[in-house]
Amino acid sequence: MPLNIDFLQILLHILNFVILAGGLTLLLFKPVNRFLAERRAKFENEEQKNKEVAEENAKLRAEYEQKLKDAEMEISERKKATEKECADISEQYIKEAKEKAAAIILAAEQEAEDRKEHILESAQTEIGELVVTATQKLLSDTVTPERNSALYDEFIRLAEGTVAEKRSKNAKK
Repeated sequence: MPLNIDFLQILLHILNFVILAGGLTLLLFKPVNRFLAERRAKFENEEQKNKEVAEENAKLRAEYEQKLKDAEMEISERKKATEKECADISEQYIKEAKEKAAAIILAAEQEAEDRKEHILESAQTEIGELVVTATQKLLSDTVTPERNSALYDEFIRLAEGTVAEKRSKNAKK
């Protein structure tokens, strides 16, 4: 034994080291590696699930945004349709109001014309009566049967002309 080295002792130490390393490998390294592999697989699985969930969320978000846009478009279209319908209804009401106003004006004009004719007729009747009264007063001074007959004929002719004018006015309307 040179240098005081015992080879048997070294071989025993190497054998102890190999047994220790093999025992640690069986008892510690493999279970730890298995645990790490399971944990790595678990994290990869969770990461995959997270990606799938993220993709699903992105897809749902896109669908939601599309539905929101569609709903906004539909609301806008309904709003435009409602505004158009309101405009049409208001135009119809305005048209009906104008027609009623025109009818009222026409009725008022007709009533005014009727009143005018009535007033004219009343005035002519009163004028006729006044003429007759005045004529009677005038004739009472110079009453002769020939003069009396001529005045009555003149009055009847004037009265017939007035009546004929009224009839022609009424026929024109």
